[in-house]
Amino acid sequence: MEDIARNQTQKKTGASTVTRFVEEAASVHFPLVVGYALCQLWLSLCFFAPQLFPDNASVFVYELSLVVCVVSLVPCLLFSRRSERLLEDNRTVWALAACAGIGTLLIPFSAGSSTEAVVLQVAAALLTGIPSGWLFVGWYQAFCKIDDLAGFVLGVVVSSLFMYVLTAVALAPILSPWVMVGIACVTPLVSGLLLTRAPRRDDYVSEAAFPEKGTEQRRALILLCLGIFTVSLADEFMRNFYLEGTDLMFYSSGLNLVLLLAKLLCTVVLVSMLTSQIHHMPLVYRASFLLAMIAVLFMPYTQHVTTLFYGITNFGAFLFKIMVMIIAFNFCHRYRTIPVLVFALTRIAFSLDLLIGFGAYHAYRSFSPIMPDLLGLLSVTLGLLIIATYLFVFADRSSSSLFLKAEGEAASSDSMRDACDRLVRIGRLSKREAEVLALIAKGRSAPRIQSELHVSMNTVNSHTSHIYQKLKVHSRQELLDLIEETAPQESAT
Repeated sequence: MEDIARNQTQKKTGASTVTRFVEEAASVHFPLVVGYALCQLWLSLCFFAPQLFPDNASVFVYELSLVVCVVSLVPCLLFSRRSERLLEDNRTVWALAACAGIGTLLIPFSAGSSTEAVVLQVAAALLTGIPSGWLFVGWYQAFCKIDDLAGFVLGVVVSSLFMYVLTAVALAPILSPWVMVGIACVTPLVSGLLLTRAPRRDDYVSEAAFPEKGTEQRRALILLCLGIFTVSLADEFMRNFYLEGTDLMFYSSGLNLVLLLAKLLCTVVLVSMLTSQIHHMPLVYRASFLLAMIAVLFMPYTQHVTTLFYGITNFGAFLFKIMVMIIAFNFCHRYRTIPVLVFALTRIAFSLDLLIGFGAYHAYRSFSPIMPDLLGLLSVTLGLLIIATYLFVFADRSSSSLFLKAEGEAASSDSMRDACDRLVRIGRLSKREAEVLALIAKGRSAPRIQSELHVSMNTVNSHTSHIYQKLKVHSRQELLDLIEETAPQESAT
């Protein structure tokens, strides 16, 4: 009887998981999912394009484009609001997409040490480096503003699906490598087209400034970037160590097909968790941690099974990327921080660790002949970095709480007041408008506000109208919902 009851419970749980996934997927903007997946596909093909032409492959473009990406995103940190408007301008998106396509086309011609080759390498790095930062931030912003976290997550696995199908077909010996190059040049244009069709949210309220010093949100943002840097650095080192320039062959392999099926199943569960009341999202970082540790600690012993262990690395990196996306996405909504700033920071962290991880691997290759124990030392060092990151960064209260959307954050009077203070700063409300906002948050009616502030009803209505305009809401209920969904200012402890 107990076995029958257990089986029925398992069936019910499975059904509820599928049901929640279907419900969440019904609200997903699938053209955006495809566009975001194509953007990721382009970047992978762009970085791995030299592998199609081993006789003239050059890694200089890859390294320089990462530097360009980091530098180009600095204005997003300094001029967040202006950058936000630029990324919502279709002309900017088309320019970025065109640069990406042209830069990708230049990569096969940019090998050698002649003056012409160096010029082509620099041009290719500039034309691919800028879109590799800005196009991604544009996509992150689009998903964040329409509150489509499920679509955001689905875009990662759809990109893996595209990559497998493309490499399995286009890498066939009968096809020219230029077919792959042509596809890589077209994908950013299609991605840009879909980004220009993204829904616009003019009522999205956000603050274009770094969180204040001494606050929990500033601590969470710093820890997030630190975690991205350390874990992705280890992933990049392991990618180079295990594959040694055979990435495209791996993506077309049967092992990657098995991983793709596992990613699809995992994505169904993850998307269903986004609306689940059970909240098992911390399992994501535990699984990612376990896979990363297996991959890094076995590096000295995997000479004959390197592809298998890169598969483990790849799946762990997949879970890690989703985990980071969820945290960054919820950070923007919880603290009303402008998405451009948050995602530019995360993109900078990703690009820096790719650059340093790539350089660390080549440094290892140079010193390993004279230091036989170097790989073991690196394995332990990277393992300790991963342990420290997962234990002290993603297990930190300020980060782990961001796995879940803010719900009922402003239940207490103190929290309500702090949330109002945040909205006053975001909307740049006047002193009198701030007083009206605080009274509305307490549930005061317009006549009661008139009485407490000793002003005329016309003045109350005028201040209320200005509050609606500045906070981009259209009714009292929308304003109350905004206050409730806004996390209060939290002091770091």
